[in-house]
Amino acid sequence: MKRNINSRHFEQSEKSNMLRSSLLRLINKFLTLLTMTIILFFFACTAPIDIETDDSPPVVVIYGVLTDELKYQEVKVSRSSPYFDNEPNSGISGAYVTVRSSDNTVYPFLESDSIPGLYYSQSEFGAQIGMDYFLTVEVDFNIDGIMDKYEAETTILPVPAIDSLTIEPVEMFGHKNHILYVHAQDPPEKNFYLFNVFHNDSLLTQKLADLPVSDDELFNDQYIKGDIYFFDDISEWEKDTEETRKRSVYLQPGDKIDLQLGLISQGYFDFINQCRSGKNGENPLFGGPASNIATNISNGGVGYFAGYAISRKSIVFE
Repeated sequence: MKRNINSRHFEQSEKSNMLRSSLLRLINKFLTLLTMTIILFFFACTAPIDIETDDSPPVVVIYGVLTDELKYQEVKVSRSSPYFDNEPNSGISGAYVTVRSSDNTVYPFLESDSIPGLYYSQSEFGAQIGMDYFLTVEVDFNIDGIMDKYEAETTILPVPAIDSLTIEPVEMFGHKNHILYVHAQDPPEKNFYLFNVFHNDSLLTQKLADLPVSDDELFNDQYIKGDIYFFDDISEWEKDTEETRKRSVYLQPGDKIDLQLGLISQGYFDFINQCRSGKNGENPLFGGPASNIATNISNGGVGYFAGYAISRKSIVFE
């Protein structure tokens, strides 16, 4: 009897060992497949950006955005700094900057008295929907007595109207937050959006790292309710650390939120996303992007010249 019991026990042990071995092989295969998937996903996400980090020779960085607001429009002309340099790009003085519209109206730009390389339109104007605008910058970049010419163009696209804004509460991990939603109808063609958010007239989206942009791949030709910005409730201020307070925006009753919606080109959309991925959200107005990021500047220049009309809406937090 003992031999029979031991024999059955041995057979059961063998079966258990074989089962464990099979499970281990399956687990190893799964882990190997998972690792390969993660690696492939990583390279698929990072390969198109291909940021160059070597100290390549400096190039002209031109960045300007026209809007339909009646104001002094701006164009920044600077010299690119090394990729890992913490210093902002140095502005280039003495450039000739003009913008011409497709109806042949010419807008000269003059350099700021206080900020080298920052050029303002000589008079206030607002870009018009449906109009093309052509930027020309002439500057002796190499200081060889020869003016180099850089050109770019942009078209002002019609922007859909914002129907309304809502602010809705949400609790995450015991923390009270509020989400700003925009309600609007997306046109049928493929579109790219930019959102500027103001809190009590203070712009929250000045840096590219904070600037919400979106395509309409998931909601093309649909009526949308899109989440735009996360706020913290003022009741959380006392509990938050000093570091958390610095990066948070707190809402309290009576606060006013303004949203500006712009319909932008795919090129400008790609430029913003690549700048955010490639240089930690550096605002190109004060520090240029890496030299291989998308650009519409000719003659080897980098940066971007864009334009868009604005749809606006405000809400007061109750």
